[in-house]
Amino acid sequence: MKKFGFTLAEVLITLGIIGVVSALTTPVLIQNTGTAQTGPKLAKAVAAFEVANQNMLMQVGAETLNSANAFVGDSDTEAINYINNLSNYMKISYYKEVEGGKVYSEMLKSYNNEDVTNGAPESYSDAASAALENYGISKDGFLFGISPTEVSEDNTIPTYNRFNGIVLIDINGMAKPNKLGRDAFYFALYADGTLKPVGGNNWSDSDELNDSYNWASGTTDKCNEETVTSGWTCAGSVFENNQKVIY
Repeated sequence: MKKFGFTLAEVLITLGIIGVVSALTTPVLIQNTGTAQTGPKLAKAVAAFEVANQNMLMQVGAETLNSANAFVGDSDTEAINYINNLSNYMKISYYKEVEGGKVYSEMLKSYNNEDVTNGAPESYSDAASAALENYGISKDGFLFGISPTEVSEDNTIPTYNRFNGIVLIDINGMAKPNKLGRDAFYFALYADGTLKPVGGNNWSDSDELNDSYNWASGTTDKCNEETVTSGWTCAGSVFENNQKVIY
């Protein structure tokens, strides 16, 4: 009677092959899993932020964040006060940076590992920098960088078309990778408390910016299947592709 089996050498070779294949494929699987979670996590963060703003407006019967006194104080304190006001309606706390510690403004980079403000629209670069320095972290681990700006009080303009600042959302908080388009995304804040993803259709009150910063066809910045310029328009890409990362 013949007996069939494997020699020790054959078993060791097989295990070695399995180990090599696993080492090659595991990082890809982990990255794909993380990418698949990006859109839903970002949508959850946006929804939490907008609901908090709506509850704030309803509480005082106001139509705009300004009339609800969401922003009080001078340019150095209004973002902090806004975060503190939000904390009454969502689980978020202002993060105080420790002297000598690693600060978020030093961590965040563009999609291509450059300074994140390099790819910003010229009129937004100051706001982009401010959003890196004034932020709150929610109980869900989302980081919200806040940079409010003056808003038009022209009542002939709908509240959802009155630009009121920039909001940066990092779905991983201060954890890596801290890159635009990977875990960090910029949004335009409007007077009614809603957010529009930078790079989406009509995200800005400027037609020129809408054309130059569009995820699909931007002349300055884009974030599609073929090209990711800086990551600034990737929020629009995610939201206008059913919360999927296509790039």
